[in-house]
Order: sequence, then structure tokens, then C-alpha cells
Amino acid sequence: MVSNKFVKFEERLAMAFFAGTSLFVLVGAITRSLNHPVIWAVDLAQLSFVWACVLGADLAMKNNAHIEIDIVVRYFPASIRRMIAIVWLFAMAAFLAMLIWYGTDLTLMNKERELGDVGISYSWVTGAIPVGCALMLSTTLRRLYLGLTGRETLSLEGHDGTVI
Repeated sequence: MVSNKFVKFEERLAMAFFAGTSLFVLVGAITRSLNHPVIWAVDLAQLSFVWACVLGADLAMKNNAHIEIDIVVRYFPASIRRMIAIVWLFAMAAFLAMLIWYGTDLTLMNKERELGDVGISYSWVTGAIPVGCALMLSTTLRRLYLGLTGRETLSLEGHDGTVI
């Protein structure tokens, strides 16, 4: 099971990265308007934003809050929707595993590349992909396990009661 402390830490980290993105963009905009641009602000905003995105994507997956377009599957019986959901989770797991593999390769290739004028490795940006995908893979496998053991409903129908 996912520790509640870990989820809270992930939420706080995602919020911190998002706040950092906003702060760096603000600093960059203000200094540019004063004709003294701070070049590193854009680089750090990029770094913060990519980490906020991947952490946020995993948190949305944990809360089952990603968008679903169920215009076709909602007409299927619950047993068929469950089978489609299982196939979909396996496909997601395979795709995420592939992204971890290629994202790790990309991160290692960018180890020597510098992030703009910040002086740190660009792999801190590209590293968000394998780390974020590993978190999402863990969440996907957990949902798959819970669904297959009957502890979670896998049905592919709107979770908020709305129909798209």
C-alpha cells in the first residue's frame, strides 16, 4: 500500500515545484521589464515546471482524476468495461516502462550538458521523466493489483457522475 506520508510528501513537493515555477517566471518577467534580465530564471522555471508536471500526473493517477472519454465504453456491460480497463492498465504499464527505459537513457546522455547558465546538469530536467514514470508505473500496477483482487472497481465510467 502507498503510505499516506509518501502521498503527502509528493503533494507538497509538487506544490513547491509549481510555486517555484511561478516565482521564477515572475522574477524573470520583472527583471526583464527593468532591463536587467536574470537568465537563470527561465532555466529554473523549466526545471521546476517539468517536476511539477510529472508529480502532478502521478497524484492525479493516484486519485483517479485523469480525464476519461467514455463515449463508447459506457454502453458496454460492466464486465466488458472491466476487461477493457484491465487491458488499458497493462498497456499503460508497458508504455510507462518504455518511458522509464528511454527516459533513463536520455537522462544519462544529458549528464554532461549544462542547464543554461545555472551550472547544473540538464539531467536534472530529463530525469523527471524516468522518475515520474516510475511513480506512475507504481500507481498503475497498484491499481491493477487492487482491481484484479476485487479491492478496487475497474469500470471505465465517469467517476464524478458526469458523462462526456
